[in-house]
Amino acid sequence: MSSPRDPKSRQFPLRPLTRRRFVTGSLAGVALTACNSGSSRRADSNVDQAEPMPTPSPEPEPIPDTEVPGPMMPRGLHASLVGDSHTSRTVTWFTDGEDAPVSYLEYSSFELGLDEFAIQDKAFEFIVEASTSQTTGTESFTHRASAEGIDPDRPLRYRVGSDDGGWSAVYVLMPSPRDEWSFIHFGDHGTGELAQLVTAEVMRTPADLLMLAGDLSYANGDQPIWDLWFEQMQPLLARRITMAAPGNHEQKDFGGDTFKNRFTHPPKPLTSSFGPSDPGSTFYSFDFNRVHFLVTTAGALIGDGTLPEELLNIEADLASAALRRLRGEIDFIIVMQHFTIWTDQLDRSPANFSLVALEENIFMRYGVDIVIVGHDHVYQRSAPMFLGLPNPLGYVQMMVGTGGASIRLFDDDGPQIWSESTFVGIGFARYKVSKGKIKIDYIGAPPLDMSDVGREYSEGNFDVLDSVEINAKSILACSQCAMPARGPEALMHNFEAIAAHTRDRNRRALLHCG
Repeated sequence: MSSPRDPKSRQFPLRPLTRRRFVTGSLAGVALTACNSGSSRRADSNVDQAEPMPTPSPEPEPIPDTEVPGPMMPRGLHASLVGDSHTSRTVTWFTDGEDAPVSYLEYSSFELGLDEFAIQDKAFEFIVEASTSQTTGTESFTHRASAEGIDPDRPLRYRVGSDDGGWSAVYVLMPSPRDEWSFIHFGDHGTGELAQLVTAEVMRTPADLLMLAGDLSYANGDQPIWDLWFEQMQPLLARRITMAAPGNHEQKDFGGDTFKNRFTHPPKPLTSSFGPSDPGSTFYSFDFNRVHFLVTTAGALIGDGTLPEELLNIEADLASAALRRLRGEIDFIIVMQHFTIWTDQLDRSPANFSLVALEENIFMRYGVDIVIVGHDHVYQRSAPMFLGLPNPLGYVQMMVGTGGASIRLFDDDGPQIWSESTFVGIGFARYKVSKGKIKIDYIGAPPLDMSDVGREYSEGNFDVLDSVEINAKSILACSQCAMPARGPEALMHNFEAIAAHTRDRNRRALLHCG
C-alpha cells in the first residue's frame, strides 16, 4: 500500500462528518460458556507481596455523535499491526448481508489538545479502500484496510464504512511510545459476566498493546457468538492495538478458518502466502520497540497441515531474533501461544509433554526471555526454568488463562519446584517495558468463594497480586544464544511422533472442557 504522502495514492481529502446520534453496544452479561473443574483447595495468591495499584483513569468512549446509520453498518472494529508499530495501523471490521458495500478507512493524524468537536467533525485527510472477503460460516463480510506512513508522534482519528452502507463512530488510536511503554496479556476470555469484568478493568488500565493468548470467544463453531464477542470487545479493540494467538477452541471454528478470517496479522516470518485471501496468519512475528514478539499456534490448529512449516518458521525467526539481540537491536524475545508448557492446574499437571518435545529446546537454544500463555484457567508464574527445573538461563512462563471463561483450581500436590506465584480468580498481566527491563504486575480479582458455584462469580475487586522484574540477558548469555538456525533434517526427524502426541493432547484438552 502506498504512503499517505505519496501523490499517487488513492487517498484524498474528504468532507466533514455529518453529526448523527451515536448508539453504543450493550455490555449486558450473558450465561457463562466455558467449563469448570472442581476441588476446594485455595491457591497461594502472594497478596502479602503486592504493591499498591494506582486507580487508572478510564479511556474515553468513542467520540460521540459521529456514527452515520446505514443499511450495512460496520461492526466489530478492531485495530492490529501488519507493518511498522509506529507508522502503520490496520483496522478490521464486518458488515452483514448478502452483498458487501465497497468500504473505506478514513483517517487523519491530529495534535494532542484538539477539542472534541474538531476530532469528530474535522475533515479526514486520507481514505483507503478496504479489501473484502466472505466472513467464514455466516452471511457477512470481513473488511480490512491499513493506514501506512502515519505520523508516529501524533494520535490517529479514524472511522470505517461507506456512504452506501453507513459509517462507524470516530475512534482514536494513540501513537506508540518509543522509550517506556506497556502491554497487557491474558487468554481464555468468552462472553460471560466474568469475561466482561476483565474487559472493563483492562479498559481502565492504560496500555499500548493488547496480547490475547487464545480461546477468545468460545464460539465452538457457533458464529453468532463470535459476533457477540466482537460487539462486547469493540469499545476496547477499536482503540487499542491487539494481536492474538489461536487456541484449541478456535480449532472448533472450521479448523481455525474463522480465526484466520476475522483477524489481520503480519505475514509468516520465513515463508508466506500472505495476501488478500490469507491475511490472518496464525504464526507471525513483529517488533514493538526493543521487544521482539513471536506468536505461535503451539499445534492448536494441527489439522490445517501447517505445523511442519510453523516449526521451521519458529526456528528461523528465533535464530534471527537472537542474533539481533546480540547486535544490540533488541533487548527481549517474547513468545506468545495458547497452550502452557508446564502447569499445576487440576487435571492438567505437570506438563504438556508434547510441547516440551516440540518447543522447549528451541526456546532454550535461542534464549527466549518470556513465554506468555493461557489455556489453564488459573494464574501461575514460573522462575526462569528449563525442563521443569529452575534455570537462570531459562525462560519465564506467564500462565494467564484468567480472562474470565471460568475459574479453575490447582491440583492437590502443591506447586512444582519451578513455580513462584499462583492465584485462583480472574485477571490479566500488565508488562511495563523500559530499556533493558520489564516489570510485570498481575492484576486479579478473586471469586466469591472456592466452591464450584462460587467460582462462577466475582465482585470484580481487582488489585495487584503479584509483581516481578525481568532484566535483559547479559552479553555473554546473548552470545551463547546467537546460533545458526537448523534445517528440516534436525527439526523433522521425529515429527510423526510429535504430531501424534499433539493431536492426542488437543483431543484430551477439548474433552476436559466437555
